[in-house]
Amino acid sequence: MIDLRNESRRTNGADIDIVLKTSTRQVVFTGTDNIRKSNLTAIHNQIVNKERLSRLILIVESKMTPYARKELENCQHAVEIIKLNDVVVNPTKHVVLTAAGKQELLKKYKIEEKQLPHMLRTDPMASYYGLERGQVVKISHSGEVFNSLVTYRCVV
Repeated sequence: MIDLRNESRRTNGADIDIVLKTSTRQVVFTGTDNIRKSNLTAIHNQIVNKERLSRLILIVESKMTPYARKELENCQHAVEIIKLNDVVVNPTKHVVLTAAGKQELLKKYKIEEKQLPHMLRTDPMASYYGLERGQVVKISHSGEVFNSLVTYRCVV
């Protein structure tokens, strides 16, 4: 179950917004101030089920102090840092296909996995969704030139 409530907290002069929470993943916008060790401690203290958390994604707009980076090394779960400027794509337009959905897509178009356009594992959207190599994402676009366009990308 996904909790999309936007929770805001102010800690040590910095705003922290929790923008997405699931039982195993949490996405946090750290605000515009430099990220200090105390900010990361505050974020960690707000996590309710620490033992169930497998991935923490920090969306950062500013620099992180060396002490804060050191604090990240002590985390028990995977922590990914995504720069705000890299997240210019609407993630709601991305849908991760199941293994069955992937096979159906390959069969429908009579292609192999390697023939699909690629998405790097380091792509911000791949990081956001925690995608692994071989997973396929359906991306929906709409614009002035065309009503709707659907593309698929395979993570490499």
